[in-house]
Amino acid sequence: MAANRNTKQNKTGEVIKGNFKNAAANLSDYVETDVDMNLVFIVLFLLGFGLLMVYSASSYVAFRDFGNSAYFFKKQITADLLGIVAMIVTVFVPLKWVEKNKSTKYLIAALANVVLFLVIPFGIESHGARRWIQIPGIGGSLQPAEITKLLMIVFLAAMINSMGNAYISSWKGFLFCMAMASFSSFLLYALTDNLSSALIVFMIAFVMCFVASQDFKKYILLVALGLAAAAGVVAYVESNSSATEGSFRLTRVSSWLHPENSAETSAHQMLQGLYAIGNGGWFGRGLGQSVQKVSVLPEPQNDMIFAVICEELGIVGAISLMIMFILLIYRMLLIAKNARDRFSFLLVSGVMAHFAIQIILNIAVVTGSIPNTGVSLPFISYGGSSALFLLIEVGLVLNVDRASRAESRER
Repeated sequence: MAANRNTKQNKTGEVIKGNFKNAAANLSDYVETDVDMNLVFIVLFLLGFGLLMVYSASSYVAFRDFGNSAYFFKKQITADLLGIVAMIVTVFVPLKWVEKNKSTKYLIAALANVVLFLVIPFGIESHGARRWIQIPGIGGSLQPAEITKLLMIVFLAAMINSMGNAYISSWKGFLFCMAMASFSSFLLYALTDNLSSALIVFMIAFVMCFVASQDFKKYILLVALGLAAAAGVVAYVESNSSATEGSFRLTRVSSWLHPENSAETSAHQMLQGLYAIGNGGWFGRGLGQSVQKVSVLPEPQNDMIFAVICEELGIVGAISLMIMFILLIYRMLLIAKNARDRFSFLLVSGVMAHFAIQIILNIAVVTGSIPNTGVSLPFISYGGSSALFLLIEVGLVLNVDRASRAESRER
């Protein structure tokens, strides 16, 4: 009887172990096949690192202005958590209705433009610009430009997909898409005076048309013309000392060319950022030990946070962050490559273009490679609207990846 009891116990143990192994295998299959966990890990790492640097960069200013060193940190972590929830919800949103319903994409385009007009009745002014809207009943604020970027990516993906390869490769199809994007960019600039966001919308549309086209010659020509125009503006400002009078944009170009002439005014932020980078050296002064963030570098937790990273963590830390960004773009590239249809491919390409453009512009501004313009560093800079809608965009990418993996399993 004892032998029979032992045999039964062994069999029961084997059954339990077998069930546990099957459950673990099923969980592993779910994690591995439903979404790209590498992309999820990279995003969560960047969010965590961003929170750490927001606290480090803003603690002095937050205590000085609000009596709470964690003031900006608390607001940012709230936005990040809301963004993560929104990202998870977006992963399961059916995207087919956008692709198949012709009227839906025009509704999205209209919404992308209409939302900008909310700054007129509900807008609040901050930092000399009216770019935010007050959320009734909550007390928080939202930047309509971030909503427009997201909606324009979805609209352009649906529009270009409906055109077909031949039409989008023609001048007529290209100019139509760029006209739609240009109209949104114009409204964005006219209503919010946000030139950097307007240019980002325009560049996203340009990249999406490029990846969908079979004719690359006109894009090479247009890029060459754009660079020539930029060089012409720089040459004009350089040769004409009175060119900047009454022009805020040209003043920034002049300050970029000769920062020593306006070290205390328009070139102050750029110079202080460069000083921070120089102070950091290879390995940095140590986390929390930045000197420039203490009442010297304006808004260190916002657009210039990369300078604080360079000062505290050094060139090694800055390069490590850039490698994480490269991995982020690379994972999106793989998902776009494996997308199940053209619409999904274009959608991921638009999100990838948005991230790449903002990362490049922000780092270029901080390092003095281009004139100063207000562009945040994705997931790192302080800003609730940016974090929320960038995470929704990541949710769109994971949505495409999930659908592609599901289709692959069914084959």
